[in-house]
Amino acid sequence: MKSFSKLATLVLLALLSMSAGCIKGTKNITPLPGYTKPPVSGPITPGNPLGGANENNGSGRPLLTDSDGSIPQDLNEKPKSTDLAGQTDRELIDGMVADREHFKANTVYFEFDKASVKASEKGNVTTVADFLKSKPDARLAIEGHCDERGTEEYNRSLGERRALSVREMLLNMGISADRVVTRSFGEDKPSELGHDEAAWGKNRRGEFILLLPPASVR
Repeated sequence: MKSFSKLATLVLLALLSMSAGCIKGTKNITPLPGYTKPPVSGPITPGNPLGGANENNGSGRPLLTDSDGSIPQDLNEKPKSTDLAGQTDRELIDGMVADREHFKANTVYFEFDKASVKASEKGNVTTVADFLKSKPDARLAIEGHCDERGTEEYNRSLGERRALSVREMLLNMGISADRVVTRSFGEDKPSELGHDEAAWGKNRRGEFILLLPPASVR
């Protein structure tokens, strides 16, 4: 009887050892989300991927793709198009041509650990809204960013809340909800390298990317 009990104990210990060996200490990294279209109204909350939970546009084709339909190996890589009036190396966002320079001077900056738009930054949002009203075929992407402090997970969430906050202000200025998409990069894309407030202040930002129909780009 003692032999049986000892054997059972050994078997149990072996099973527990095998089970423990399957648990790996991997880092909890948040996948980079695709551009999202947040709720039209109500409180600022995380949006849903455009075209469904699989981050595609309803046709089964991923939202961010190269012109041949392939997915860039690096999600930070800009999708390319080679069929726009002979132009190459065009970045596409949701089928629109992205112009990152047009609103460069209108970047919105945030206070530490805050997602609300400061009164001093409202003029930048107004400029963007006025332009969109004058160009009904144009759309907009807002990218939220953070400084390096805080966890990766928290900064990704904070960047999203910043982009959504700017979007909410645009909607209140009369811009249609279906014309604005958002994305958060968290701390992944700093505009300034450095570990002091001078750099951090530049990295806590919301950037505007003008989106134009391919046919209008020459």
